[in-house]
Amino acid sequence: MPALLLLLLAVLLLFAAANGYPPTCGNATCGGLTIAYPFWLNSSSASNCGYRGLGLACEGNTTLILPAQSHHRYRVSGIDYDTHSVFLVDDVEAEALNTASCPHLHFNFTIDAGSALQLTQSDSNITFFYNCKRNASWPSAVELTGCPDYNGSSYAFAGDGYTDEASEYGCEAAVVAPVLDAHKKAMMEAPPAARYVEVLKGGFELNYSPHSEQCGACERSGGWCGYRHNQTHGGVGFACFCDGGPTADQCGTYDAFSPPARITSSTVACLGFQNMRSLFCCQCLERIR
Repeated sequence: MPALLLLLLAVLLLFAAANGYPPTCGNATCGGLTIAYPFWLNSSSASNCGYRGLGLACEGNTTLILPAQSHHRYRVSGIDYDTHSVFLVDDVEAEALNTASCPHLHFNFTIDAGSALQLTQSDSNITFFYNCKRNASWPSAVELTGCPDYNGSSYAFAGDGYTDEASEYGCEAAVVAPVLDAHKKAMMEAPPAARYVEVLKGGFELNYSPHSEQCGACERSGGWCGYRHNQTHGGVGFACFCDGGPTADQCGTYDAFSPPARITSSTVACLGFQNMRSLFCCQCLERIR
């Protein structure tokens, strides 16, 4: 009998640990890249397993996408979990980048409010003016040719301090795009027609905070951050996934998503353990006795 109880206890411990972090939250791969906490695949309807804003989409098991504001998309070219870095390339503009003489961008890069992502010191910017009525007089301006649907002049600048001048030159749009500074400097000797396209294809880098303000307490208590449906009130709320189940803030606190299990004095005495995982297992043992 003792051997049977030990075997059962081991099975229940494994069940409790698996129950703490949903199976859909395990590491995944897409296009040869590993998706691990705090990133997560947003294909799961049950749980968002990681930091808000770090949900990724896998398309055809070949392309990993980070959705952004205005339904814009960025292809993930790499994730470095040691340096907390993620490398992105504008995905929506891929077709435009095939036009070597005029990369036609539509959106300024923006970061969602409250996101754990931030631009790094490795990044720089380039600015594009499109369909200008007057010719730009700056020596740093590179005129773009072959821009579709435009009758006026279009320009590229190796910087970001020009957007206020767009209206002065009667430009239809001004777009600032982040790029890797080292790549931009290396490409400045390339022919102007191909220079900025190649810089854009090199993408840019973002850092993610390993401990966000909301997730910090959860992680310090041994949990994993995520979001899940509230079974009582509906909607999606923050959850801290612990070995004993999800809670609303950190491990060892009341589970706000489902009624707590009734723990009696006999449960506490079961096997003489005090931690929440063992209490969970003891309660299961009591139910099958």
